[in-house]
Amino acid sequence: MMHQAHDPCDIIPRQSGTQAGFPAQFQMEATEHANRELRCVPKEHPMGTRFSLLVVSDAEELARSLSSLLSGAGFDPAYTLVDSPIELSRALAEEPWDVVVAAADCPGLPWEDVLALARAVRETMSVVLIVPDAAPGLAREAIAAGVDDVLAPEDWRTAAAFSRILREGVRRRELSRLWDKLRSEERKYRGMIDNSVLGIFQCRPWGEIINSNPSFARIFGYANPAIMLREYARNKTRLDIPAEDRERLLAQIQTSRLVSGFETQAFRQDGSSFWISVNARPVLGESDEIAAIEGTVEDITDRKTMELLIIRAKQEWEKTFDNVPDVIAILDHDMRLRRANRALSERLGVHPRDIIGRPCQDVLNLPEACTLNGTGEGDESGRQSEELYIPALNGTFLVTFSPFFLNGDEQSNAAGTVMVAHEISRRKQLEGQLRQSHKMEAIGTLAGGIAHDFNNILGVMMGYTEMNLDEVERGTRLHRRLGEVLSAGRRARDLVHQILTFSRQEELDLQPLQFSTVVKETVKLMRASLPSNIRIHTDIADSDGTIYANLSQMQQVLMNLCTNAAHAMRDSGGVMQVMLSRRTLESPAAEDFAKLAPGEYMQLSVTDTGYGIAPEIMENIFDPFFTTKKPDEGTGMGLALVHGIVSAHDGAITVRSTPEEGTRFDILIPVANAFPVHESKMVSHSPTGRGRALVVDDEAALAEVVGEMVQRLGYETDVFSDSGNALQHFLSDPQAFTLLITDQTMPGLTGGELARIVLKHRPDMPVILCTGYSEQLSPDDAKTLGIQQYLLKPVLRDDLNKALKTIAGGDE
Repeated sequence: MMHQAHDPCDIIPRQSGTQAGFPAQFQMEATEHANRELRCVPKEHPMGTRFSLLVVSDAEELARSLSSLLSGAGFDPAYTLVDSPIELSRALAEEPWDVVVAAADCPGLPWEDVLALARAVRETMSVVLIVPDAAPGLAREAIAAGVDDVLAPEDWRTAAAFSRILREGVRRRELSRLWDKLRSEERKYRGMIDNSVLGIFQCRPWGEIINSNPSFARIFGYANPAIMLREYARNKTRLDIPAEDRERLLAQIQTSRLVSGFETQAFRQDGSSFWISVNARPVLGESDEIAAIEGTVEDITDRKTMELLIIRAKQEWEKTFDNVPDVIAILDHDMRLRRANRALSERLGVHPRDIIGRPCQDVLNLPEACTLNGTGEGDESGRQSEELYIPALNGTFLVTFSPFFLNGDEQSNAAGTVMVAHEISRRKQLEGQLRQSHKMEAIGTLAGGIAHDFNNILGVMMGYTEMNLDEVERGTRLHRRLGEVLSAGRRARDLVHQILTFSRQEELDLQPLQFSTVVKETVKLMRASLPSNIRIHTDIADSDGTIYANLSQMQQVLMNLCTNAAHAMRDSGGVMQVMLSRRTLESPAAEDFAKLAPGEYMQLSVTDTGYGIAPEIMENIFDPFFTTKKPDEGTGMGLALVHGIVSAHDGAITVRSTPEEGTRFDILIPVANAFPVHESKMVSHSPTGRGRALVVDDEAALAEVVGEMVQRLGYETDVFSDSGNALQHFLSDPQAFTLLITDQTMPGLTGGELARIVLKHRPDMPVILCTGYSEQLSPDDAKTLGIQQYLLKPVLRDDLNKALKTIAGGDE
């Protein structure tokens, strides 16, 4: 028997290293599983085992002899004899034969064809070649072609060869089964790898890619791994990330043996960049050296883009949060500060970290500012607002508390509270100024009306007193008493003029004035009357500034302010400072002068170092007759008069005071840019001092007084208390009258309307208009109508005599 012994495991292809594209961990697990099953393969074929035998020969004797020999050796073979290709193919297809025996000399069936057909049906099928005699060359050729053994006829009585072949067949079939299972596992793992959305790669220790799955190639812009590897091989490309990041990644693998979540930019085939996250570990060789690196790559461009958007949104939110001028704080359930914007820390003058975590009431030093959230009644969204003065922030604020909820779940408890404090100090100040302005306007209107009626009463009293003085002998007690009455009447008249000035109902004689000259002269007068313990300093920064004002009223303003300043320092002494400068208002509302228009102004400031003004009375200091002085020290009209004069000159006044430190008044008067051209006096026929005068006033007593005065000045008089009756009387004989004296404010027909009609019929007739105040007819308007004299009530005989002389062309 001629045969060649060999290891039956050699029929299984062996590969060194890992299978191409197969993760090392997966291959190791499959191989270990195969080895465990190999250890279960039987080593010896048990005696008496039945097996199938296919004999390919044209000699029946060969088959019977072989069966008899094997039966004698303890086997139980069941053979079938075939001698044609068709029968062979049918037999191979119908039954899984344990051994195929081919006769080398079978006509029409060469042993090579038998071997090919058998292995085509099953690769593990055992094939034995029977040669007629010793033929070493043929035996070597057959063994090389893949037959399991070559036997000669003279060795038929030796069953050892078939025992080995059967044993090897059983082992081969088991190994084939395991190998099929291994390939099935490999296909499963390969499918997992190829279908993974993660890019899986293997590279050399220096980063040269040697294998990858399709996702890795797609991530880097290639159609498939083969194209990518060819491109990388041609360009000697390593892992396509920035060189410094690649070296850092490889260094971490060397030291840590595991890299997780390594983020870096990478480059696609077209050169575009994107972000990846790398997880990698080394594959160690027999000496624990790094033989390769395997890992995964994930395209995280979308995530990085979203992260950048989130970071940008966070930065924008933080910048917005810190740049909002309102105070904003985020509070937790215990009303402690979790976050605060820059406005709060800057107002407090502390670093934000010094207030985070502290209770809100401690930070703001105002418990009610932080208990509002739990006590007030909010709107439907839970928002609560209240105006509070917060000492720690030195201002009045509209404080709003708004709860906020996570994930938009407003049914659950609030995650915290947002506190927003909007400063309204300026608004409150403007509201106070507006209230003060409305109050002053109302008081002025009331005072003007009272003054008008009081003027009429004074006119009657003083007129008759003046006439009685003419009839009483001088030096007598009655003459002295009447003189005191007239003097008291004049003081009352001056007080009424002050009231009218305060209410801006007395016409002003405005002229261009060099303000510095007025200040210097007034301060010079004040120096002589100041106590020795009060010093007065002047600081005139602009000596050329000109204003359009009434000289006596500007002097009165400065003297009143200086008098009040001196009164505040009379006990302990101090320094009074009078300053004059030019000031440009660009935004009057922001500079405490909301009523003024932008432009150039002269600013007069009077400062003292006295006891100051208490905050609780600050709003009342400009009210008429309001005073903190004793009854014999002032009437309370000083600052009210100042306010009225300044307002009449289109200016404004502000005051700042600190108790026990002093007070400062600032007055702004517009700079005069152009001066009006005054019209020349009208020329009219002069009265002769004789003739007939028409006297009209709706107050009958006052009309009688004026009529009697005019009679004493040489005129005959017709006196009327009804302007309509007076007009009818005039129209009955217009040429009979040489003078018209009329009140302005009368029911029905006013003095201006009466004068217009009279002058229409008698353009040459002199007209004297008397008024307490008039918003409808100013002195300029009166001159335009042709009225020659404009007298303020109460009118005394000297006033009337002077007016008549002026009309007649006498001395003014």
